[in-house]
Amino acid sequence: MSDKVSISPSKSRRQLRERKQRKLYSEEWALGDDDYEGARGFSVAEKLESARFAQSGMVREMKGSDLTVGFLQQYGFNIPLLFKEKTGLGLQVPSPNFRINDVRMCVGSRRVLDVMDVNTQKNVEMTMKEWEKYYEDPNKKKLLNVISLEFSHTKLENYVQSPNIVRQIDWVDVVWPKQLKESQVEGTNVLNEMMYPKVQKYCLMSVKNCYTDFHVDFGGTSVWYHILKGSKVFWLIPPTEKNLQLYEKWVLSGKQSDIFF
Repeated sequence: MSDKVSISPSKSRRQLRERKQRKLYSEEWALGDDDYEGARGFSVAEKLESARFAQSGMVREMKGSDLTVGFLQQYGFNIPLLFKEKTGLGLQVPSPNFRINDVRMCVGSRRVLDVMDVNTQKNVEMTMKEWEKYYEDPNKKKLLNVISLEFSHTKLENYVQSPNIVRQIDWVDVVWPKQLKESQVEGTNVLNEMMYPKVQKYCLMSVKNCYTDFHVDFGGTSVWYHILKGSKVFWLIPPTEKNLQLYEKWVLSGKQSDIFF
């Protein structure tokens, strides 16, 4: 399982979540041809207001103390679970006063981030120091979004502990050789220095009106989210065979920016 703490509001076939062309961040960014080509053909704000997507029965609301291994064995894990309070989950997160500056202090000013340009859904690279400057700037020229800061083996890890159930069933904790995980010292995700699948703890940092397109998490893994500050809207699609076929067709069409899946 992947843990995500949010501070916010190919060849013949492309990957289902293709890693877009990468470029370096520049303070002199202007709206270029790529941005116009990648501009969405639909309004996210209109989709948020549409009653069409407000369907009931998409999640199961629970109390933290009720989520046990026995519960999953009896009822399965086939529907998203919603907890309005973290009581009983065994979850530890920073206080709501935790700020971007605190994240920078924990992971380092020079930590390189993959930052998504919301308009084009393409990645650029920024340092944590550059990201903090952008985040705190009241006059933003672009909407940028950080969704892939994995912070295991950094000081930020001291502030976050995943829910009890995650630690009980996570394959990395239960199956992966313990000595390999314990030998990991590198806090970044440099592949040739990675001793285990370092995908357990992510910090997401989004500014207002950020949007991430529909996707399937790597390997079809389950994830848990805790919204530390702000709010986030999730559009959920049941992973039926028909829906997965439609999703694959949508991704391979190359028209994701024109069609709201």
